[in-house]
Amino acid sequence: MTPKSLSLPCLEKAPESYDDEYELPEGPETINKTLEIIREDRSTVEQNLAQLRDWIAKHPHIRLCRTDARFLLRFLRAKKHSFLGASQVLERYLAARTIHPSWFQRLDIRDPELAELADVGFLYALKERTADGCLVTLSDWGLLDPKRFTIDHSNRMHALLVEAYGDDVLFQCAGIVAIFDMQHIQLAHQSIISLSVLRQVAQYMNNALPIRCKAIYAVNVPSAALWIVNGLMGFFNEKIRSRCSLFRDYDELMEKFDRSLLPKEYGGKEPKSEHMRAFREQCERNRDRMLRMDEMEIDLDHNESYSRHAMLDDIEGGAVGSFRKLDLD
Repeated sequence: MTPKSLSLPCLEKAPESYDDEYELPEGPETINKTLEIIREDRSTVEQNLAQLRDWIAKHPHIRLCRTDARFLLRFLRAKKHSFLGASQVLERYLAARTIHPSWFQRLDIRDPELAELADVGFLYALKERTADGCLVTLSDWGLLDPKRFTIDHSNRMHALLVEAYGDDVLFQCAGIVAIFDMQHIQLAHQSIISLSVLRQVAQYMNNALPIRCKAIYAVNVPSAALWIVNGLMGFFNEKIRSRCSLFRDYDELMEKFDRSLLPKEYGGKEPKSEHMRAFREQCERNRDRMLRMDEMEIDLDHNESYSRHAMLDDIEGGAVGSFRKLDLD
């Protein structure tokens, strides 16, 4: 049975009543352990939601923002119910959406460019989750045609996936495992990637991404793509960097990952087309909610740490970091 579409969220900072729809994740045997790790119980949820909503209502720079429980719990769960951590990520999340509209605006699976990337299998989520409930995504990054697409298309496609599953309670609690298949990357792809862009992507992932990143796996990495991997690793914070691993092929990856979850073409159970179809359905189901979020607004013309100047300064300033070099023997 296909889940029904959710209603459009309210964007008022202080609505007369709040959408308090709260549900606990189900499925994995380890879910109680997961809830313990993120320090979640009903009393904590109610207290933190009230505190975060009061903070949003009084925030001098936030103008329009979702305040429903589904949305705010993205940030609280990602930061293990630390109010300070969740509020900081929310500020930077709203700032990133404003500073990078080419990444975060018009996340519409019916958009011709996004639809084409979805059709060729550039990025999709797998139908089944890990034993711990993690969502698994698979990106065949080399399928991004460098003659027709830019790095912005890749970032926008990844933003589409994150937002399509953003309100999913199990995704919020258990997190994500991202697999990048690099086998089709060619020298031509270097023309659309720069260290500056890699720094921007890493800065967003380090500071403004409200998800629990459990692992990032790169598979089939050709020599032409090693500098991309090394570059991102150099800009990631230590927490994310420690969860990155490189594998020669899928056989080596299987030492850490359940092959049955993968598409049939890689040794799994269901064909790639079925995983891609399920992903498109998820994007379609949440289409109106994602487009509504384009209306969220924050003022960035000030001197706070999430201002336009500070965010761009953090991206562009300073020397290029020292990379943790990865090699394939």
